[in-house]
Amino acid sequence: MKRSFCRNLLLVTAVIMLAVGTAFAQRTELSFPDIEGYVTLACDLHSHTVFSDGSVWPSMRVDEAWRDGLDVLAITDHIEYLPHKDDIIINFNRPYEIAKPEADEQHIVLIRGAEITRDEPHGHFNAIFLDDPKALDVENEKDAVRIANEQGAFVWWNHPEWKRKGDTAWSDIQAEYIKLGWMQGMEVFNGGDYYPSAHRWCLEHKLTMLANTDIHGPVSDYYNAAAGNHRAMTLVFAKDNTPEAVEEALRARRTVAFSRNVLVGEAQWVAPLFKQSIAVQHPDVALKNKTVFHVGIHNSSPVTFNLKAKGGAPGVAFPGRVSLPAGKTVLLRLEGSGITESGTRAVQLPYEVENIWIAPDQFLPVTIDLNVTFQAEG
Repeated sequence: MKRSFCRNLLLVTAVIMLAVGTAFAQRTELSFPDIEGYVTLACDLHSHTVFSDGSVWPSMRVDEAWRDGLDVLAITDHIEYLPHKDDIIINFNRPYEIAKPEADEQHIVLIRGAEITRDEPHGHFNAIFLDDPKALDVENEKDAVRIANEQGAFVWWNHPEWKRKGDTAWSDIQAEYIKLGWMQGMEVFNGGDYYPSAHRWCLEHKLTMLANTDIHGPVSDYYNAAAGNHRAMTLVFAKDNTPEAVEEALRARRTVAFSRNVLVGEAQWVAPLFKQSIAVQHPDVALKNKTVFHVGIHNSSPVTFNLKAKGGAPGVAFPGRVSLPAGKTVLLRLEGSGITESGTRAVQLPYEVENIWIAPDQFLPVTIDLNVTFQAEG
């Protein structure tokens, strides 16, 4: 009798867990702040499924995106490289069609896309906001890129330094696409790989900077968002959370590439992102010579910022290096030094953020702004 009761209890428990199982799904929220006039959307715009060379079903890509805190996802299966074609009936529109109901349920903006996969020096190009990916299945590589643009797609060069390193990756093909307006961006990060040449080319040619996973297997095999190991993503500053707003922001180059705890982007976008992430909790400071005052600084973002001092401030000694951990508050130690006059004045502590790159080998300059009341001796 006892054994029967236990079996029934286990059966009832299993039924209850199945009935409410979706309630246990957990999302790792990404607390990137919005900036003035725009919402900040976390996007992965380069991913693969079993419909090309991936190992994941399209709806699973949506589940992973939701769990990892993303707002926007594009499935961009290869047009030409189809190793599962003996097992999967190839239909270039099916990944989007399968994933769309799941995306709608989970409030993920899903974008239809494809990857044009050709040999070097042409390389691989992603096209999103496509009407019909199967139209890209043509022999001539230039025709494929042209057709994507004729459909109104946003097109970028994937992993530019994948096989050809540095400036050798650039060819007359990319130059021609720039001239024709057929290439609107580049991946500065592909997964964890950073391409300094692509970063420089984006600045030179006014192209959109992107970071994407290019994921093929399960995301959990490569990233653990719950442990703070976030997947590569493109931060898009959009007017709202719609496909149309995402496309407008991409074309306007309002993006920041994020991977490996590094932000890469134009200063006009990374500067307000940093500013909105940081709150100085005790900006009113009182100092005498050799006295200490601690200023609380809270970092609300999922990025741990690493700061290095770039100069000094009269009357104030402050740390040469500061780490601002993601989602935490630290105390910045200040000490009065060389104070000769009493009075109150605004003081800016000059730093640069070593993991925010506004150009190859160039960090974002920032200041910690204080209001200091100095008291001289005697």
